[in-house]
Amino acid sequence: MELNGKVAIVTGAAGGIGRCIALALSQRGMRLSLVGRNLDKLHEVAAEVGEIGGIALPAACDVRSPAEVERMVATTLEHYGRIDVLVNSAFWGPPASLDETTEEFWDLTLDTTLKGPFLCARAVAPVMRRQGGGRIVHIGSLAGKVGEDNRTAYCAAKWGLEGLTAALSVELLRDNIHVHLISPAATNTGWWREVGAALTEQTLARMIPPEVVAEAVCWVLSQPDQVHIPDVPVYNFRNPFEGKGSPFER
Repeated sequence: MELNGKVAIVTGAAGGIGRCIALALSQRGMRLSLVGRNLDKLHEVAAEVGEIGGIALPAACDVRSPAEVERMVATTLEHYGRIDVLVNSAFWGPPASLDETTEEFWDLTLDTTLKGPFLCARAVAPVMRRQGGGRIVHIGSLAGKVGEDNRTAYCAAKWGLEGLTAALSVELLRDNIHVHLISPAATNTGWWREVGAALTEQTLARMIPPEVVAEAVCWVLSQPDQVHIPDVPVYNFRNPFEGKGSPFER
């Protein structure tokens, strides 16, 4: 896909990996719809996009809500006239053991991290189909490939995202809609500090820069239509939490 001039929706764009993806796509000439629940932060990212000469529409949306997702997609389509790319980066999933995982915690994790991508993909697929094709990128995780301590709901959500990607890759490919999964391991974002992980200088130095994940997204999107890349794992060269049973072990 030639990215210059195309339109991308990026969920979870208010910070972390989503913000880096938005900036990287903008640098390649894509027009953006920035999706998240914090409109003030979305405006900040839109201002960053503007500083590098890009165009971004802040779009407040709770990806857990079918009505809000449908409205966000309709607004993007009305604003830009097309939708070429969807990047599902939004997630929620603080650490919690099985005993600590309440039904409410489980639902919030699964609804944000798995149901959200499903709702967004379902909303954009008819648009892409009418246009003759498009790309959907899900931001997975190493936690979607191996079990992790104190990540009961999060692992379930990310493993589910693997299955959703695999199913849509088969179903939508006949409409020239490619569905990709980018699966990073521990990435250096503010999330780790928010959930109280024990971080050292060595830990941070071994983490994946979020810009690398953004470059992986740009790379899969830039491949020609006759090439399909289902999954790009991005792992730490050295374990940031070496010697610990869990990233959250003190």
